[in-house]
Amino acid sequence: MKMLKQAREKKGFTTRQVSEMLKIDQALISKFENGLRRPTEKQLLGLADLLEIDFETLATEWLKGKIIELANSHKFGLKAFKVAEKELFAQAKSESPSDKFQKLFDEMESLRSILVQKDKE
Repeated sequence: MKMLKQAREKKGFTTRQVSEMLKIDQALISKFENGLRRPTEKQLLGLADLLEIDFETLATEWLKGKIIELANSHKFGLKAFKVAEKELFAQAKSESPSDKFQKLFDEMESLRSILVQKDKE
């Protein structure tokens, strides 16, 4: 995620310093910045706090990457995403932002499980 590298450089930190402060392997920090790996939610929170990045912005970018990866990982992924999108929009009208965020995580995990199971068949 480019915003991680930009924020780190703006703070004047090296990947080694970020690694030491957050107790995350230095190679992982580099992979996060280059889009080769995705941080866990806990790591994302730590990075947002340390680098003074708005967590909502960072989490949105992180989720976008996960959704795209998931939608592209199965031949029916895009179709499933469109169906899920309709349901999420319908739910969004009556839920708080934190409820929507948790439901999106749950929906993504459910979809991932279904796609993984179908790939095994």
